Amino acid sequence: MGRLENKVALITGGASGLGLGIARRFCEEGATTFISDVNDEQGQAVAADLGAHYLHQDVALETHWEATLEHIVSTSGRIDILVNNAGIFTSTPVDETPLEQWQKVIDINLTGVFLGCKHGVRHMKANPPPVSGSIINLSSVVGLRGQIGGASYSASKGGVRLLTKTVAVENAALGIRCNSIHPGIIDTPIMDPMFAAAEDPEALRARISATLPIGYMGDPARDIGNMAVYLGADESLYLTGTEMVVDGGMTAGLPR
Repeated sequence: MGRLENKVALITGGASGLGLGIARRFCEEGATTFISDVNDEQGQAVAADLGAHYLHQDVALETHWEATLEHIVSTSGRIDILVNNAGIFTSTPVDETPLEQWQKVIDINLTGVFLGCKHGVRHMKANPPPVSGSIINLSSVVGLRGQIGGASYSASKGGVRLLTKTVAVENAALGIRCNSIHPGIIDTPIMDPMFAAAEDPEALRARISATLPIGYMGDPARDIGNMAVYLGADESLYLTGTEMVVDGGMTAGLPR
């Protein structure tokens, strides 16, 4: 029996990257898995490949959250696990950051997570005890510290970290858990443009890996997907309001 058997899960931004890695592990562990995204063609292909269900969703729109969760609950009876993964990345010095860029990052990375928590909690309250639900919010190591060029991105991810703790303490007595995952450098398609522009992509990959104490970049399914499985499964029932740092030692110190 899979660790997520008989659980219904939604993963936002599930068409690629970390969301795809999480969705793959959730399907392997037996969850009824829904993925949502704005990239419909890729999302539908991923869902067909994994045996998941695809829904179009812009996480910055409250009406999309209402429609998405209503659909899941009406077709599957409940929502047990919500992974707020959808997000965008920008890197611009603070004095050069356009207000429009700041607002877009905050709308997707932070407001989108707030809306997920808001409507996720509302639906999870209807689940029968003793286990009512698990909300998993994707933050970042730069939600724990600053980063050059990361004014909007770091602010959004730091906000996710403390939003997570607030949702956790508000709903702990109801059996609704909320935890955040803080990935370091994970080998996802978001890295592809950088490698494609490099004169020697493999040399660049080696240099990046050498900055990490563990010596290599993380894998979406193995490293982030497995952490999400743990947080969604009943084996983590006593864990809430916690930040799970999955960064190969990146924030612990410098490599030798």
